[in-house]
Amino acid sequence: MKKFLTTFALYSDHRQALYEQFIRPRFAKYAEMHGMKFVELNNDNFKIQILHPEFDVRENMHFNRWLLFKRLLDEKKLNDGDILYNFDADVFIKEMDQHFEPDKGFSYAIDSGNTHCFGFFALKINDFSRKLINAIIDRERWLKVSQYEFFNEHNNEKGKWHIADQQMYYTCAGIKPHSWESFYGLDNLGFHSYPTEHTIFSLDELKENVNVLPTEWNVTQLHDETGTLNIAKYNINKTTLEKTIFRHFAGGQPWRFDEYTQKYTI
Repeated sequence: MKKFLTTFALYSDHRQALYEQFIRPRFAKYAEMHGMKFVELNNDNFKIQILHPEFDVRENMHFNRWLLFKRLLDEKKLNDGDILYNFDADVFIKEMDQHFEPDKGFSYAIDSGNTHCFGFFALKINDFSRKLINAIIDRERWLKVSQYEFFNEHNNEKGKWHIADQQMYYTCAGIKPHSWESFYGLDNLGFHSYPTEHTIFSLDELKENVNVLPTEWNVTQLHDETGTLNIAKYNINKTTLEKTIFRHFAGGQPWRFDEYTQKYTI
């Protein structure tokens, strides 16, 4: 069994330097501590493939991680039982000793904003994860899904949905676009809460093959840090800094990497 920690660090502004100074060393150390090979895709060694011309380069980058996984599978560099731990480049690993070995094909956390979030996820290569990878990068499927009208609780309106890789998973699993009630409290964690013709996984498949971790594995909001920001109203799955394992600085909030690095040394 091989284990990899992967990340795509492809910023074109000051964030790249912040990532290299504060986040890269933690990823590398975390990988070393837990027996993973650290694989960083950056502006020097990776060129983004445009899967969907309708999207900008950054959105296509999100699909590119799945294209990479597919290529590694096709080239037999990934095989059944191998594990990929993928981190967004704005995730700060706070608790370096915390780690888990997935026993299912797909693992991730529902974040503070109540999103089945891809800021951090783990894939254990098996039939389910292969099916998931193929579904997310399926251009023909994306064209159909992107024209489908969904009802969204966020604004109580029906309309077309911005379909990035995360939303492709939502449609595969029949998850409704948004819930003001925590998905943790919904039946089946929100799986099949909004089934459509594009839902390809049965409830039994999802229960058997998806491990949904606690929010502490992908904390996108903390009251003391985001309570005055516009995103604060989405802090549905509340937790504390003390319980946080991975702090994900998503949604345009200030990156507190310097502050965190001084407090949580490696």
